[in-house]
Amino acid sequence: MRQVPVVLAWLVNAFENSSEYSEYYLDLQTGKHYFYAPMDFPEHEEKVKKMDSQPENFARLPKLDKELDIKIKQDFIDTLDAPLVKEILAKALAADVDFRKALMDDDYEETRREWYNYQNDRYAVFLKEWFKAKGIELVEANHPGRNDPCGINKRI
Repeated sequence: MRQVPVVLAWLVNAFENSSEYSEYYLDLQTGKHYFYAPMDFPEHEEKVKKMDSQPENFARLPKLDKELDIKIKQDFIDTLDAPLVKEILAKALAADVDFRKALMDDDYEETRREWYNYQNDRYAVFLKEWFKAKGIELVEANHPGRNDPCGINKRI
């Protein structure tokens, strides 16, 4: 199986922010990911075609679909013990309200953080399995900037 070094948190973020109007690609050599929005930037169309023509070097990231999103949300609700929080999130799920918005009250800060961690962990598992099915093993790498991606600490 081909191993690709990645910063999984960056891929999870790209996956979470995917849309029908954008494309994310993983460089299978370096583990770097690229963002393209051909509808907004026509010059990106050529880059997307070029990457699609090199499947040995680049992989287009999958898009987050509604079914997976709903499944992960329902699974999270099932992990909770607090009846009130379960009810709030069940209503949010039924009304298609983002869990972040449903948990904005300070009383739910801990649950909101648990949700973020749970969601990110589940997205990471999904991505690892998706790539594994394509013969690619995502290996967590300690890239420069991993803990400080903008280099903020170097400027302070």
